[in-house]
Amino acid sequence: MESVGKIKKAIITFLILNFGLSSIFYYLMVTGGNSQFYVYLVMWCPAIAAIITSLIFYRSIREFGWRPGKVKYLIGAYFIPLIYALVSFGFFWILNPGTLKGGIAPIGVFMAVISGTLTCVLTALGEEIGWRGFLVPQMAKITSFTKVALITGIIWAVWHYPGMIFGIYNADTPLWYALPVFTVAIIGMSFLLAWFRLKSGSLWPAVLFHASNNLFLQFIFDPMTMQTGITKYYLGETGVFTVVAILLFAFIFWTWRDKLPDTLIKKDQENSVS
Repeated sequence: MESVGKIKKAIITFLILNFGLSSIFYYLMVTGGNSQFYVYLVMWCPAIAAIITSLIFYRSIREFGWRPGKVKYLIGAYFIPLIYALVSFGFFWILNPGTLKGGIAPIGVFMAVISGTLTCVLTALGEEIGWRGFLVPQMAKITSFTKVALITGIIWAVWHYPGMIFGIYNADTPLWYALPVFTVAIIGMSFLLAWFRLKSGSLWPAVLFHASNNLFLQFIFDPMTMQTGITKYYLGETGVFTVVAILLFAFIFWTWRDKLPDTLIKKDQENSVS
């Protein structure tokens, strides 16, 4: 059994590598233009940092959760973002008649979902290897689920801040509004993602959740919505309707925390190592 001290050192090493590598590509985006290539590289920095850290401390990357796990967790993780996206956008469409665009062929939406899922999985994978493949299970060894979800959510949100502050991720809302609302949304999603990771023992439900969130919020329902002056304040990861829907799911999953396996290192186990 590994020691708490070793786990903390591994976590700190991962964070230093992740933020250090990411800052390089954020700098290149700011100074050299918002290249999509740099965006992809940033999204894979958590994975690179996690792999390097795991090889240094554990000589292996097997604990990332490469096996798919039970199908029910994969399905649930994919469809929950669809549900909260549909609820939040649908509520907005009802309150604001005429904001739902017409003339969109169902077959076109279906094809966009299929191709978009594959694309979003490839981009989400880089982040999820780091956040949920490495960081969440490491933290779950030394603290409670609530703290794991809250702390990793805050770190995950802060990691995105340079992109928002320098306009790389443009939310079309003022920064004073976008940053706090986005932070709450990310923390809410962190509760869901951490639960799926720890319950399933697999990285892939988190990957599908992340991909589904990006797909339906950014590439499916957003293009179906007429953009008015208030739309972005209510919809998406900086929209209050969507954030409320995410938080409702987060609360439900938080109440299910007792269903998770006990991963905490006990004092007697740690003493047996030292």
